[in-house]
Amino acid sequence: MEMKIEEFRAQFMQELRLNAEHEGTAPEVQFVNHAIELLEEIGDVSDVDYIPVEIRGKKRRMMAFDAFAYDEADGALVLIACDFTNEMDNVHTLTNTRIDDLCNRMKNFIDESVNGRISDYCDDSDRAITIAADIKRKFGTGMLNTEIMRFKFIILSNSLLSTQVKNISRENFLERPVELNIWTLERFFQTYTSNSSEIIEFDTSEFGCDGIQCLKADIGDETNYEAYLGIVPGGFLANAYLKHGSKLLQGNVRAFLSIRGKVNKGIRNTIINSPQNFFTYNNGIAVVARSVKFSEDRAKIIHFKDFQIINGGQTTASLANAVIKKEKTVHEMSNLFVPMKLTVLNVEEEMSEDEMEKYNDITKQISECANSQNAVSEADFFSNHPYHVLMENLSIRTLAPPVDGKPYQTIWYYERSRGKWEQNQMQLSPSQRITFCSKQPKNQVIKKEKLAKCLNSFAMKPHEVCQSSAINFKHFAGTISDLYDKSRDSINEIYYKKCVCCVIVFDSLDRIINRSNWYPSGGNKAQIVPYSIAKLMSILPKGQTLDWTSIWKKQSMYPALEEELGRIAFIIHNFLTGEASGGLVRSMSRRADTWEKCKKIKIDLSDQFLGSLIPTEEIKSEEQQAKRASKFNSSIDLAVQIFNLGTVYWRKVYSLVWKEHILNDIELQFINGIANYIGRKNLPTSSQCKKLLKIINKLEDKGFIMP
Repeated sequence: MEMKIEEFRAQFMQELRLNAEHEGTAPEVQFVNHAIELLEEIGDVSDVDYIPVEIRGKKRRMMAFDAFAYDEADGALVLIACDFTNEMDNVHTLTNTRIDDLCNRMKNFIDESVNGRISDYCDDSDRAITIAADIKRKFGTGMLNTEIMRFKFIILSNSLLSTQVKNISRENFLERPVELNIWTLERFFQTYTSNSSEIIEFDTSEFGCDGIQCLKADIGDETNYEAYLGIVPGGFLANAYLKHGSKLLQGNVRAFLSIRGKVNKGIRNTIINSPQNFFTYNNGIAVVARSVKFSEDRAKIIHFKDFQIINGGQTTASLANAVIKKEKTVHEMSNLFVPMKLTVLNVEEEMSEDEMEKYNDITKQISECANSQNAVSEADFFSNHPYHVLMENLSIRTLAPPVDGKPYQTIWYYERSRGKWEQNQMQLSPSQRITFCSKQPKNQVIKKEKLAKCLNSFAMKPHEVCQSSAINFKHFAGTISDLYDKSRDSINEIYYKKCVCCVIVFDSLDRIINRSNWYPSGGNKAQIVPYSIAKLMSILPKGQTLDWTSIWKKQSMYPALEEELGRIAFIIHNFLTGEASGGLVRSMSRRADTWEKCKKIKIDLSDQFLGSLIPTEEIKSEEQQAKRASKFNSSIDLAVQIFNLGTVYWRKVYSLVWKEHILNDIELQFINGIANYIGRKNLPTSSQCKKLLKIINKLEDKGFIMP
């Protein structure tokens, strides 16, 4: 029985109210934060700061928003406004008038930041002054030195979108394009029931182009995709990017551009001075699409579905920026063309979860190969790492003890792919969903990005945690890739329990800070939490650690730890606001020297807390036992995997390798022996598996590809 929108809405609102009561916040605050979390999962926004601002300006002009961010990939200032009504049964309507009002409030704040003085209308301590100063600095004095190329306005609402709302496009503001997005509960629901992010689909004619010239590549019949070489008009590419921005960029490319930064001067120079040579000078773009439609003579592509740029993001952004900066009009790009390599995957309209995962994997593999010419490390593609599969399996097997009087154990659900927890419920009946949510509660869902924040905090890297999720995840990826490669057996049940404990401490401290009388509304929790945890870990006595067993058994922080972290959080709060000196804490907290200064703060740990610590040797002993058990299980799994490949397979390997003359006789005979051993229905021993793996690694190092 498939979930209906009414059930989704009721469940969503009920969850908001319970969380608000539990954390001592308003349901509206919960709504904004949860909606932002969903948008970050979808990939619409990243690195958002929730800082509600509402100021009455000159002539009673309202200046307001609830959160803001910067999209470095396409130079966008993102402002988010909330339209929320705390009613379960009476669903309100979001009208054109209300949309205009919310948009104008956001535009008014930007206008006052750039052309006026916010400080004339609020207290000197108001964080709006700092935000306004940051916007003015990024806005610059001209188009050549600006960091803000476009505005993205997002309205979050739990109302129903009025049927009268036909068009939400907006005119340019302060000489920059404006993109407006409205997210209602219905839209979130549709995104999750479709098992994918929203797909961009357009006709080329929307952007003044009668089609893309292309030539189909004859790559044989064994592939499940089609390949084309195309010539893309620069004006079409610029216009498409002006409308859709970084949504056109495949996720890894977006993160890559965010990290690497500014537009390439060579690309810009060619656009302005030698547009006719752009096709020759530029490497072009690589694009993946789900499907395309052709003109009647099949000479041109006239429609794209799920157009994703997997290489050439800088080229695309540069073309759009040239238009915004008035360095070139779209008309003046009539002689500018961009080479395009297009892969069309020809996937079905609706895909199952497995098909969607396979589709995403193919896209990421193509993206990884397409970007191999650039300095993109494997960590940039870590979302696809087998570490996540292992963590997902551990999460299912590792049951948490019953707490709060509940008679059953629960699961800390590791969400390997976006929205999987919600998607797993979509086909369940209401009673089945209740059972599912009681055994795998929403507050026990661990997302990859969240785990990266928690583990990097305990690894004493708070300045990395305070970066955007993409950058912090990249740092985390390097660490975990090393762990997986060098000590895979360390990623076991004990490791997973400790990961969960880190999440428990991180979230608990967030709630403690939120309830503290010293914490101001819209404060800097996102920075205080990682810095407080890192500071505590940095001053633990040598040979001592937290009582991780107690945290796991109670599924909460024990009193001595809770009190100590609460005390440290207040000290960190004062430290960070002092270091910012009127600037943005979020910017200052990302600097390595800020963490270095924080490490020098003198804090004496309480006797009660010191008495709660346990020797690290006890933990190491448990970890070693778990590692040995994991190693044993892994060797059994490997033996079964080798056995299941069968005698015919290993004899085929022997035959192929024999022809290549890349192994000595002993190694060759060993492969033949494995084939015979399996043929007698014997499971390979641990030592046989180890030796076989060594031989396979040698083969692959010499260029042999296993069949």
